[in-house]
Amino acid sequence: MTALAPLPIDTSHPQPATARLGVAGEIDLATAPVLRDKLLTLLRDQTPAVLVVDLAGVAFLDCAGIGALVGVRNAAGEAGCELRVTDPQPFVRRVLEVTGLLGIFTAPIEQPQHLPPRSEYPSGTRPAPAVAAEPPGVVAA
Repeated sequence: MTALAPLPIDTSHPQPATARLGVAGEIDLATAPVLRDKLLTLLRDQTPAVLVVDLAGVAFLDCAGIGALVGVRNAAGEAGCELRVTDPQPFVRRVLEVTGLLGIFTAPIEQPQHLPPRSEYPSGTRPAPAVAAEPPGVVAA
């Protein structure tokens, strides 16, 4: 069995109902399991209302890292906890934008009732949804 790559992780509790995990380095196939396990342990042991993953020190994020974050977000949701990602560096931010996850991971926990929802698109415009062509002979149900 191959040893997992080191992934510097810093845990803190800035507010009583919030747990923060600071990550540095690269989140990839070798380190994503370490991150996932640490986040799930924190979620299970601390039962925070908000779990913040600080990506300020992360220079690279691949599909394994995205999978770990999405998996933990799903587990957090089932536990009544919100997973939030903060301070993604430009490359990591772009990966999250391209995958459509930036708004999901960085959206405010609750928005004031008097303000409309924040949009990433100016003037209320939105890109046209992508339409996947069905292969010949395949009928979408």
